Amino acid sequence: MTEPAPAAVSAAPQPSPQDAPRRPRPGGARGDAVVVLGVLLVLGLLGGVLWWLLVDPAAYTKTRTGGVMSEADLSRQFAADGVYAVIAAVAGLVTGLVMTWWRSRDPLLTSVLLVVGAVLAAAVMALTGHLLGPGDPGAALGAAKVGGRVPIPLKVDAFTVYLVWPVAVLAGALVVLLNSTGPTTSEATRGTRTPG
Repeated sequence: MTEPAPAAVSAAPQPSPQDAPRRPRPGGARGDAVVVLGVLLVLGLLGGVLWWLLVDPAAYTKTRTGGVMSEADLSRQFAADGVYAVIAAVAGLVTGLVMTWWRSRDPLLTSVLLVVGAVLAAAVMALTGHLLGPGDPGAALGAAKVGGRVPIPLKVDAFTVYLVWPVAVLAGALVVLLNSTGPTTSEATRGTRTPG
């Protein structure tokens, strides 16, 4: 008896992974932008609330001729910038570290997003603190009794204080980028040594 011939197995060509349609990666550049900018805007808002809570605003003291500010109140006015700078430095440094480590797909894009987000966070923090703080002292000073104290609005007096956010964010990003794993110079040259 003869056995039937085995059925021919058709070998249909299998599609290679390169031929498969590419699906966009979840997140990508748009996801990086949303996450980094969103986190920094929220931190700017929270920083503004914290700044408002921590600062005792300077105040004018009502006199018969208007209002004067004591030396203690002048020092409080400068202290507001210092508190802003400390909050911005800590939040910026931590955000730079975490975001650069977490969103490491494209370090250059992440760094640019961090700088843009830090500028926005600085503005949002200043605006939030200003809106939550005391209003214009002019009208309140006119209605106050002699000897009464009228607080001034919470604001950043020195423009350079706004730079704390971007500088701190870049410092945090730089720490991560300099410590990222990759072949060292000696490891890279070891494989390319030619026989002598």
